[in-house]
Amino acid sequence: MKAFGLARVSSHIQAKGTGLEYQSKKMTQYAELHDFDLIKIIQDVASGALETRDGIEEIKAEVINGNVDVILIYNTSRCFRSMLHFARFYEFLNEHNVTLISISEGIRSDTKEGQMMYGLMISIASYEKEIIKERLMSGKITKAQKGIRAFGSNVLFGYQKNNKNEIVISPKESTIVKFIFKKYAELLKRDITKSKRMRMLLKSLKKKGYEFKSYQIYNMLKNEFYKGVLKFNGIVTESMSGSIISSRLFNLVNA
Repeated sequence: MKAFGLARVSSHIQAKGTGLEYQSKKMTQYAELHDFDLIKIIQDVASGALETRDGIEEIKAEVINGNVDVILIYNTSRCFRSMLHFARFYEFLNEHNVTLISISEGIRSDTKEGQMMYGLMISIASYEKEIIKERLMSGKITKAQKGIRAFGSNVLFGYQKNNKNEIVISPKESTIVKFIFKKYAELLKRDITKSKRMRMLLKSLKKKGYEFKSYQIYNMLKNEFYKGVLKFNGIVTESMSGSIISSRLFNLVNA
């Protein structure tokens, strides 16, 4: 049976030590013991948290080309830090009838016991992930109830983080937010199309040295956070970050 090995370390420093050498040695010994034709041991120097890695992609190419019967890894967690990524790789191998063997764990996917163990590992990891998601959501809900914005990866334009990591109004950017709302309200009084209104606003902003896309402006104009209202997961409360514009101006723009 044609076998490929996949050894992984997370850095070049580890690669110079015993990591790759030890894994490769164990794979070679295992292949000899089980009479596998070990074609190649692919050595991956990359984070195990990455789903797309040179070693994984090379293995997949060999599998697709029908050059592989068995994949040897030293240890599941050594090769994959993410069980979600492992589950996808495992499913890919199953679809191509390729056996996955974890040497240190003694698990083979061509046995009922091995299939059960891999399935159990994936199920446990999935369960743990859901628990973590629930805890994170609970934390976000608690903060939202206190008026603290704890969702979204970026701080909204017009706000900034202070030295306590709190979201507060940005003195500089908030003046631009006020300008956008007031200018748009003025343009609403004119008998012009919506697209022309936006072009005029963007032109005015460009003169001030700010480049925006039209969708960014529309999103800003509809975001109630700017009038001091925080909405999250059905919760509506007053934002602790403060309002940049009045409710009257917001409602006028969104009438």
